[in-house]
Amino acid sequence: MVAPGRQLLADDPQADVLANFESKCAGKCTQFGTCNEDIARCDCPKNRTGDDCSELANSGTLSSRCRRNYYPSVKECVTSELSCLNNCNKRGTCVSGWCHCKPGFFGADCSLSLDEKGEPVLLAGTGYATRAKRPWVYVYELPPDLTTWTNTKRLDRSTHIHFYQRLLGSGARIADGDKADWYYIPIRQRMTADSRFLSEAVAYISATYPWWNRTGGSRHFVIHTGDLGADETQLGARLLAPNITWLTHWGLTSDKVFSGWKKAHRPEKDVVIPVFLTPGHFKHFGLERTPLHPLMDKQPRTTTFFFAGRICGDRKPPKTGSWPNCGPRSPGYSAGVRQLVHYHHWNRPGFKVVLHEPNYGAALGSSKFCLAPLGGGHGQRQIIVSFMGCLPVCIADDVYEPFEPQYNWTAFGVRPAESDIPQLHTMLETISPKEYAAKQRALRCAAQHFVYSSITGGLFGEDGRYDAFETTLEVLRVKAEYPDAPPESYRQMDKDFDAFMDCKDPPGWKVVAPAPDLWGLVDKQAGEGEIEEEQEAKKEGSARDIEESGKRLSTGRGKSKGSGSGKEERQRGWLGNVLGRSLLGGDERAAGGDTGDAGAWVNPLCSHSIMDRKRNPCERFVTGASKTHMMPGGIVCAKTRHNLAECPRIWL
Repeated sequence: MVAPGRQLLADDPQADVLANFESKCAGKCTQFGTCNEDIARCDCPKNRTGDDCSELANSGTLSSRCRRNYYPSVKECVTSELSCLNNCNKRGTCVSGWCHCKPGFFGADCSLSLDEKGEPVLLAGTGYATRAKRPWVYVYELPPDLTTWTNTKRLDRSTHIHFYQRLLGSGARIADGDKADWYYIPIRQRMTADSRFLSEAVAYISATYPWWNRTGGSRHFVIHTGDLGADETQLGARLLAPNITWLTHWGLTSDKVFSGWKKAHRPEKDVVIPVFLTPGHFKHFGLERTPLHPLMDKQPRTTTFFFAGRICGDRKPPKTGSWPNCGPRSPGYSAGVRQLVHYHHWNRPGFKVVLHEPNYGAALGSSKFCLAPLGGGHGQRQIIVSFMGCLPVCIADDVYEPFEPQYNWTAFGVRPAESDIPQLHTMLETISPKEYAAKQRALRCAAQHFVYSSITGGLFGEDGRYDAFETTLEVLRVKAEYPDAPPESYRQMDKDFDAFMDCKDPPGWKVVAPAPDLWGLVDKQAGEGEIEEEQEAKKEGSARDIEESGKRLSTGRGKSKGSGSGKEERQRGWLGNVLGRSLLGGDERAAGGDTGDAGAWVNPLCSHSIMDRKRNPCERFVTGASKTHMMPGGIVCAKTRHNLAECPRIWL
């Protein structure tokens, strides 16, 4: 980190230029700013101005810039030690969130340069190549006033930043917009005041690049993290981009007058994505002890139905035995669902509906069904309870959940209508043990789709191939290939998408190694089946072969509390091996798909599970609640963060 006013001297190693480089920007742009060589635009730090950034901004200009980008003071604006996107890829200097790229390199993260033909390329000289798996995403390079000048310390939801960084680490980013399937506008959209970022970005890209006008704004996407999704963006800004695809957490498809909510989601155009949960959330909610991890001891689920949290809109405790059970303030909170569930079921045997539960994670892990309601807008409990293996009960008429309707939530959850709340207990009683077990199995896969594990780290022993980031891209892939298809038909129309959503390797793609069948092994550990001696010997033999080749990964297979027989220990030992390595055995492959050398494949993803403390804990790379906020390329790239071209890829 350097002071914003610092000048790079000629003998500074950061002033190195590309061979035979001659900037297309005039004057001293490369000295004081960054030249976007493809369009000859000179980007300045916040405290400089002019065509070549050679002038210091006056107090009025600087104050206006800082105010527009949510800084409480000019001092914080110019001195705040903000992280830079992908750490400027070691091709520039981080100056309070903005990358001062070395001459010849450009882009918000300095990843771009021009080749000998004058065409933009990514991470030149590193061997970076866009992966074969689609979609290919082009990222617009916008003026810093719309992106990197923004005060990220005053931003509580930064999914759009994580997405930007992960695109490069995953290999899905492409430098040639003519070859792209999608175009990403990487702007902040969190609240109504952020509407100016959209209107100014659309005006800029439509005047500067050809693809907006060529597509009419289709196949362009923006991420919005507000409680009420795109409805929080001013109407004027939305009208400038009627064909854009919104990625939001709020799937409301019709007005809810009672709550004062307006329709914000178009299923044929937009996509509901999961809320981004940080490692701090994992710890706070006890998710590090998720029973979905194959090595975690499974506790009996003795509570039929569980909810703990705010019930009344005014935050006061609800009354019991009378209606209305909440005061007149904010009656539309949660669309009235929390209030009605409490009124009808607060004292029902087997039901626990309370304001607070001190051991929240354990309560989720010992409950069969968990209420996952709305709040002041979108919820996040449907994600949290899923991570703990509790079937989500989502009661929200005309509100789509993450990846719905592309994904059928009734396969692993329960979707009662709001009018069914009085009979909720009867509905749950009709779910047979066989149906419940089937939903539990489906939930183990669904949970992978809801966590951004390639960015934050894993929870279930997974390697991130089916995580929320990759699932978002997969929905966009099908949407681009079948633009007129109803989203609920994607699985029937596309066999690769169908396999992916079942956490199976799609037959049409190349993967570095097959996905281990972790979830089938969970069932066997739980007593739903026994590993036959022949299969066990075969697996142990495979493990010995790997050990003899000197490629064994330490898996932390020590005996855990509550362990049973020696056979169970052998089973756990093999499971631990699978978590560290995807073993290839013909009948153990989850599905088709061309693979590389599975025997040499080591799971690159660190884990937050307590069962992986000795294997590959994420604490090796980050500490604190949310320090993955700026991990270049996502945490799966932690060991190669200085060269994202070498970041491990599962999808080739």
